[in-house]
Amino acid sequence: MILIHTPTVKPRIIYIFRHFFHHRLGQEVSFTSDVSAFVAHSGPKMSYGDVPLGNEFFIAANGLLTEQGVNPVDILVFQWEGIPAFFATSAKSQLPFDFFAASFYLMSRYEEYMPYAPDDLGRFKPEQSLAFNHNFLDLPLIDMWFNRFVAAWTDFFELPPFKQPVNTTELVVEIPQLYAYKHKTLFRSFFEGLYDFGRLKFAKTFDRLMVVLRFREDPLIGLIEHMESFRSTAVSFRFFALYAALGAHDKSLSVFSKKHQQELKSLSDYAPTAPLASFESTQKSQKLNQDINRFSGLIHRPIKAIRQHKLVLRFPDTYRAFSSSGIKHDYSMQYPDTPGFRASTAHPFRFFDLGEEQQTPLTIHPICLSESHIRAQQYARKMRQLFIGYQSRLQKLNAPMLVALTNESFNNRSKNATFLATLKKLLIHE
Repeated sequence: MILIHTPTVKPRIIYIFRHFFHHRLGQEVSFTSDVSAFVAHSGPKMSYGDVPLGNEFFIAANGLLTEQGVNPVDILVFQWEGIPAFFATSAKSQLPFDFFAASFYLMSRYEEYMPYAPDDLGRFKPEQSLAFNHNFLDLPLIDMWFNRFVAAWTDFFELPPFKQPVNTTELVVEIPQLYAYKHKTLFRSFFEGLYDFGRLKFAKTFDRLMVVLRFREDPLIGLIEHMESFRSTAVSFRFFALYAALGAHDKSLSVFSKKHQQELKSLSDYAPTAPLASFESTQKSQKLNQDINRFSGLIHRPIKAIRQHKLVLRFPDTYRAFSSSGIKHDYSMQYPDTPGFRASTAHPFRFFDLGEEQQTPLTIHPICLSESHIRAQQYARKMRQLFIGYQSRLQKLNAPMLVALTNESFNNRSKNATFLATLKKLLIHE
């Protein structure tokens, strides 16, 4: 067992130390403010505070982990052996910065509790983040810090290397609309077609007409057949489907359509499938519970995972609502239009509610790349560069790689052929 001495044992301290020692290293960790108990402990130990007690492993505390509430924080970013760091500390510390407080600041999304200028959907923009403004958004910075911390820790106590996790790749396939044109009422098909026509999208209007008249298959048909190509690889996948009432930002097929229900049930029998929480649910908590209960009733399984449609995350409200609804795993931690690590880590972590000053049962699974990020590169060569850049970075750290796609990624029309072929080559390593 690892013993941590700190003058006061606070929930933030317990949370972040347990994340690294227990969840990441698999070690039991205990806390004390009793100096005599700390001195008597014969196993690995460290002190965390203003000054060391003796010659023990010591990390100087910045102070953030003993505070309560959210207060303005002055941050000075500096370079530490080629990577950014902040919350600089005294020379007596084993690391030149408070690794634990800096990690807590980034993982808790502390900066998103502060006032900010939202985008048109009310979301926090990456340009306002510390990571973006100091050029480390594309780095799993906490994981890089952690590896260096572990090296210092094992060297100090002359411990054997800890067992590294296995690097994995997982696809998070978002399904905001199961089909582009099929299984819609004639009324809806007519007005959506009229809207496309008015925006001069003549090819799309014609395509819709051909599908409605059954001269063509829907462009989004055959998702399961496409996913079969990954069955023989190490790539895993899960689906998040929108199954909610029609709204301004929620364009799901009707929840009353028997065909829609049958198709979603088939997906859930094929691979892990969970709800895509509707945009409307971000405004009304009862709508979230309705989405979850409706989906659970459809697939006849309890709902333990979720992804937020349009990635509208409001801290702590969104994750507090998920936790209150019994959700255990969230797959929304990313920026919509910018690749990178929103919480500066690739590893799953528990959500810490700064409003309640406590850890919640909700585990966050960060996503670093999505379909929109890859498509924005336009050319296959640039798509490969972006994808392989993140992949190699995470492989070196033995960290998981989560990539968010939509069923539009597997669109069967010729206009999508280059993107789909490039995507499959990247994932199957051809």
